Amino acid sequence: MRRTARLLAAAGIVAALAGAPLSGAGAQTSGDWPTYLDNGARTGYNIAETVIKAATAPDLTQLWADTAGGAVSAEPIQVNGVVYYGSWDGDERAVQAATGSRLWSAFLGQTTHTSCSPPTVGVASTATIGTITVNGTATQAVFVAGGNSNLYALNASTGAVIWKTPLQTQLHGFLWSSPLLYHGRIYEGKASCGDSDARGGISELNAATGTVEHALYTVPRGCLGASVWGSATVDTATGDIYFGTGNASSCSSAEPLAVSVVKTDSSLNVLSSWQVPASQRPTRDSDFGSTPTLFTATIGGVVHQMVGLQNKNGIYYAFDRSAISKGPLWHKQMAVGGACPQCGKTDISPSAWDGRHLFVGGEQTTISGVTCAGSIRELQPATGDTAWADCLQSGPVLGAVTAVPGVAFVGAGDTAYAVHTSTGAILWSHQDTTSGSDFWGAPTISNGRVYFGNQDGNLYAFGT
Repeated sequence: MRRTARLLAAAGIVAALAGAPLSGAGAQTSGDWPTYLDNGARTGYNIAETVIKAATAPDLTQLWADTAGGAVSAEPIQVNGVVYYGSWDGDERAVQAATGSRLWSAFLGQTTHTSCSPPTVGVASTATIGTITVNGTATQAVFVAGGNSNLYALNASTGAVIWKTPLQTQLHGFLWSSPLLYHGRIYEGKASCGDSDARGGISELNAATGTVEHALYTVPRGCLGASVWGSATVDTATGDIYFGTGNASSCSSAEPLAVSVVKTDSSLNVLSSWQVPASQRPTRDSDFGSTPTLFTATIGGVVHQMVGLQNKNGIYYAFDRSAISKGPLWHKQMAVGGACPQCGKTDISPSAWDGRHLFVGGEQTTISGVTCAGSIRELQPATGDTAWADCLQSGPVLGAVTAVPGVAFVGAGDTAYAVHTSTGAILWSHQDTTSGSDFWGAPTISNGRVYFGNQDGNLYAFGT
């Protein structure tokens, strides 16, 4: 179950930071969505969207679908009228946002091993778009982790490889993480394909050359575990990086950065960390398989710069960014917790923040005495108290919640939902009746369209 969970999270966050431009990609001036969860703060919020809103969301219909050769758990990215997405067949693809017409595809490898689930895994990383200089020319590049544990920079116009760098050379190593682009550097988490059987860590690379400039291993030399299979988040006001880690594994000494929230500087020097206490690990499998969200909260009249994320124990943890090691200011039980996301009993969904409201998806839970297969809730940023909650019976929420002004989107089982952010009222839903349908990844809302990958191998586009 731990192996499959990595697929699900990779499919897998201050009002001032909500919608802040990604370094090198200028997302919010055009309404483009250039990276996982829209920006380096991972808020999952596109403040520039004006077409899709509470008044128009009920009118969404399917416009087109592009069929890949494998499941699509990565979040699609949209920049300059082109959508980029990867699939488990090992291809990264570019299609026209207006029509879904294929522009190019590039095979980025697969990993096949009995420890993987499924045994063959392709591209599970969400791409990031940015501009670098190639031979003296400004070139738009697609940064994405391949299915062969190489990190790639591709020419966004042609799919040609600009550079590739092997990051996880161990037998069971794999790159689930989605690249973070910040100040000309790429940050990529390192994980395993299976049960914590590789050495976890995170690397910082030069975006123009692919050269590894700094690397942090989350376990001592000769040890395994503490995979970084969620994605890194950056506080652009400080340059600090945040990420979560997975379970400890084989080691003769302690692994204090396993099952932890970690804060580093931009050169990956550890500044602070907090490890989930043993009392809150109902099973050995209590990974942080999610991606941190940056938000703000006013507590006792004091504004706190916060960071929050979910653990597979079903708990959402919220920290003051300046005091990670002191533990969470609050935590909220969102789901029953467990080892199997696709079974509905754990939590790996990243949250969304629109500058005022915190939206969190979850798996099996109880709302008003009713057992729910999944949920989406608004939590009060200062306390974690529930403002509203929707019981979703179509399945668990595995991918991130994403939002635009007035509307939050989420996938639960075979159904995609649009929810009013003030009341939780369901504005729109779409059940995909294709065989094998499951919305495991995060939806993207950009320039009047909603793009959503599915385990049935299709990328769907919805519009009004």
